[in-house]
Amino acid sequence: MIASSDNRDDRSGGLPSEAVAPGGVAMLVDAGLPLDLGLRALSEDVPSWRLHRVLARMSDELAAGESPDEVLSRKGRGLPRYIRGLIRSGVQTGQLGTFLTEFLLILARRRRSLLDLLLLAAFFLVSVPIVCLSGYLLSVILSRFRDIYNDFGVELPFLTLLLLQFTDVTFLQFLVGGLGAVLVALVIMAALRLIVGAPAWKRAYQRIPLIGTSSRMRNLSEFCSLLGLLVSGQVPLPDALEITSGALWDANLRAGSRKLAARVADGDSLDGGASGLAHFPAELRNLFRWEDRGAAFGEMLRQAGVVFAARSRVQLGLLWFIVPPLALLLVGSILTLTVIGLFMPLVKLLNELS
Repeated sequence: MIASSDNRDDRSGGLPSEAVAPGGVAMLVDAGLPLDLGLRALSEDVPSWRLHRVLARMSDELAAGESPDEVLSRKGRGLPRYIRGLIRSGVQTGQLGTFLTEFLLILARRRRSLLDLLLLAAFFLVSVPIVCLSGYLLSVILSRFRDIYNDFGVELPFLTLLLLQFTDVTFLQFLVGGLGAVLVALVIMAALRLIVGAPAWKRAYQRIPLIGTSSRMRNLSEFCSLLGLLVSGQVPLPDALEITSGALWDANLRAGSRKLAARVADGDSLDGGASGLAHFPAELRNLFRWEDRGAAFGEMLRQAGVVFAARSRVQLGLLWFIVPPLALLLVGSILTLTVIGLFMPLVKLLNELS
């Protein structure tokens, strides 16, 4: 087990910049430096400020002479269970540097995916007031044509009558209607999630092409990367699955990992335990068949995590490639129907006057 240092030199005030990078964590710990420096480096790169403070405090306690077991158990109450499990497993297997490094890489992928999703959400959120404003401006134009039609007493076709229904709608009404539709959709989705349960809702959402597929691939990447990391470190499979479940954001895989951990602890194989669970797609069950390969199985899972992450980015890229042209096509179609609806009565009027 890696012991903490009793004395801190002048590095206690901060770490070199290269120590903060993911590779720097492995260099610190694998080079035989104290565990407190490894935790200090990890604290500098985690995205959560609360987690940063907890890890920094643990580093200070280790530097003050506390034992790693005492810090992780008694002093680490503010630390998520899966991070305590990762650190403890890394210390026990002598691969703490590798564990911390790959954990930071997993966090980096998660942050990148969340940024892509936030940008996509911002795109749709900004689109609502823009569409409402466009609808309001169109209603102003339609009101001018309505006055012309009334002055000449032109018989209006159905499409024109339909368009003229929007002439009395104000911008505020358009905006309230657009935001109300978004709110109703969110409420319906939340209600369905409560009715069917978070895991089943997640599975249904992930069947949606592109955006759902991207989410599924991203979560499979996290699962394979974390489980493969622990398996490569020779952590027992039930413990590895329990630790992995705590780190996952995906409610479906999190619930499935806990159930699978219980089955494996009872003597089932990974493939056999997962065969009756709807939480695991075919991509994972095919990987579970290689469980008997030992350390090679862990490396296969880690490589699969990289592949799933790449597939997630491809799906998001396709989404950004397809959505803007579809939006332009929709806007163009609406404008075309509007022009046709407005000019059909004018054409009829000109024919009658001629």
